[in-house]
Amino acid sequence: MRRPVQKMLLLLLLLCSNAMYAQYQGHVFLDGNKNKKMDGNEKGMQGIVISDGYEVFPTAADGSFSLNKNEKAKFLFVRIPAGYKASGTHYIKIDPKLERYDFGLTPDEKQTGDKLRFIQITDTETPLYGEWIDNIRKFSQQQEAALILHTGDICYEPGMQFHARQVNTALMGVPTYYTVGNHDLVKGEYGEKLFEDLFGPVYYSFEAGPAYFVVTPMPGGDYAPSYNQDQVIVWLKKDLALKAKDKPLVFINHDLIVGKDFVMKGKTDSIDLKQHNLKAFLYGHWHNNYSFGSRDGVAVISTNAPNKGGIDNSVAQFMVIDMDKNGVRNITPKYPYLSDHIALIYPQSRLMQISNGQKLEIGASVYHTEKSVLSVYAKLLNEQGCVLKTAKLNKASDWNWRGTLMGTASMNQKQTILLEVNYGDGTQALKKFGWNNEPASPNLLQLTWSKNLGSNVWKSSPLVQGQRVYVASIDDAIGGKSKIQALKDQSGETIWTFHTQNSVKQKLAYSNGLILATDMGGTVYAISEKDGKLVWKKDLSGGRLPGYVSAGVVDDGIYYTGAGNYLSALKADDGTIIWQNRDWNGGEGMPGELLSTNDYLITGANWNSLFVHDRRSGKLIWKRNEDGLRFRTGGASADSSSFYVAGLNNVFQLDQKTGTVIKKTQSEDDFKVMASPLLAEQLLIMPTATNGVKAFDRSSLTEKWNFQTGEALIYTSAYSTPDLHKKVGTVESGIRYAAGKLFFGGSDGYLYVLNLEGTLVQKINLGTPILAEVTIQGNKVYVADFAGNIYCFTMGKTE
Repeated sequence: MRRPVQKMLLLLLLLCSNAMYAQYQGHVFLDGNKNKKMDGNEKGMQGIVISDGYEVFPTAADGSFSLNKNEKAKFLFVRIPAGYKASGTHYIKIDPKLERYDFGLTPDEKQTGDKLRFIQITDTETPLYGEWIDNIRKFSQQQEAALILHTGDICYEPGMQFHARQVNTALMGVPTYYTVGNHDLVKGEYGEKLFEDLFGPVYYSFEAGPAYFVVTPMPGGDYAPSYNQDQVIVWLKKDLALKAKDKPLVFINHDLIVGKDFVMKGKTDSIDLKQHNLKAFLYGHWHNNYSFGSRDGVAVISTNAPNKGGIDNSVAQFMVIDMDKNGVRNITPKYPYLSDHIALIYPQSRLMQISNGQKLEIGASVYHTEKSVLSVYAKLLNEQGCVLKTAKLNKASDWNWRGTLMGTASMNQKQTILLEVNYGDGTQALKKFGWNNEPASPNLLQLTWSKNLGSNVWKSSPLVQGQRVYVASIDDAIGGKSKIQALKDQSGETIWTFHTQNSVKQKLAYSNGLILATDMGGTVYAISEKDGKLVWKKDLSGGRLPGYVSAGVVDDGIYYTGAGNYLSALKADDGTIIWQNRDWNGGEGMPGELLSTNDYLITGANWNSLFVHDRRSGKLIWKRNEDGLRFRTGGASADSSSFYVAGLNNVFQLDQKTGTVIKKTQSEDDFKVMASPLLAEQLLIMPTATNGVKAFDRSSLTEKWNFQTGEALIYTSAYSTPDLHKKVGTVESGIRYAAGKLFFGGSDGYLYVLNLEGTLVQKINLGTPILAEVTIQGNKVYVADFAGNIYCFTMGKTE
């Protein structure tokens, strides 16, 4: 009886031993026929890294691997090598029924060893199909983008299910990778369970072109994850140990989870990403457009969602990133929903033309989301359609093209101008425009000059002082185009240019010979109006998030600027801090304008509150955040005893001393725009996010009239989107009142002049969204549009 017992014990020992050393086995192979199976004639690939999220190791000479089982592991995943893509997925869910884990790779013709183009999207947060998806797919096809990176907040169960079905590698035509955001940790067995079911592991790495990518999950979110930062760091150290040292590292997370030192920290462990040739850090989360370069040569890149306006009214966009072996080479924001957008700005009429001797200036707005514009020609046609003259236009900015036609300035009859647009994919678009050179009414705006700054203008309305015009342009792509320029008010000729470290998105201020500005990094600049030299500079925020987007204001030689606990009062002449706020902090960027009165400073934080401070001491007097005031994006206006502000869906009249609501509208309108209410005679006039401009009786706040503008060309108002198939008639530009008329720009690209009854007086197509307020100085009207065009108009005689 002993021998059978001994055999049984031996068998049990063998079974336990096999269980203890049970392994995952498989191959990484070159999938020649792309059938996702390793056929007999297909060869394995040596040195390809495999991981289970805990261990990291390369394949053998024949492409095989064998890994001891880890009960905590949920996936096996392959680090896709440069020049290849997965024929299936880069991961396989661990399943006791699976005997083999084989990963097929195929060559990726869009990758080269020395350069790479890819697309970043983020915070899409939608279960709705939108044109932005088609834009991104077609852009990647036509302009050689090798992959798409979604940096998180796919958003809750419906959004995650939708993206898994509609925004995937198969349908987008290029590898499409996802990152866990805070709203992607949802109810379930554990926070990331649904993400894993739909998109695979929450942390992984891959190579593409010259670059090395690491995707890591948000440390926490709406529901607790099963992972922690220390777990990710332990894996990351092992993964990066097998990375080629000279490859530029692109680190990806939903948020900027590292400090200025780029050290990723857990409770007990940390890793210095700079030690691994970190060249770019991609994130989202804040719903804003704020990319910046660090002193360590790292490009920190954030973008707003492609399908809606940002929380701080940032433009909807996706980011196109070009890399080489040295890191990020170029970044290009792309604005969705635009196809063959072609507009002739001037000449349109006798009022809208610029003549210089026998030269007639041509200005055009041209934009296509999916295609690159190679060339634009303006052709003057006769009545039979024959070409009389041709001018090749030069690109001035991402929307604007300019040139001249010779010998046409004296023509006094109707003409036709044809704009010919040639795209990079070999296609062409043609559009005709009538040019009526006959005399027009003298009481309308007449164009005097136009200048392009070479970069976009967000909310910086022209500041006019003496014989000069000052404007700030932005750069959401770390291209060195963030600057303040001084122009001659008679011609638009540049006098000086001052480059800022980050974008100055809002209005400039002026005090005693100094131009004052605060950039998105919270740095204040005081620049001499005379020569553009820096007089003083002060870092208020230390570059913390969210980026600074409010407009500062000067009162009695004091510059009020900043937000949260760096809201400050500074002496304008030398930058001395008089006081800083210590009563509140937090919230998102509030892109409205600060308001200073005799006693009060009015500011706020979006997703927080409206705050009213004592102007001289900085002490918080009162705040309000109910009835939609928490979601304020615009500024305030004041009379002798009241403040007027717009919240989420209502306009309020508040008592200045206490904040008590005196009146409010009962409205379904969306007022999430950057403008302040205009108090004009007996009216309160307020732009809206969807319905143009509305006027209310000032004494009762009942609606008096509504002027409808067209569909926005770009989407800025928080969460506004065309995907709901409802009109989005946004006006971000506050209304200006002069000579009995109302002046403003629309996101539809038109400059509007109305009378006080809301009736249209004049409408001028500038072909580009206008977010900034117009500036009126004497009989001159100055306009800055999103394309970086500055226009000077002469105001005609009032009838």
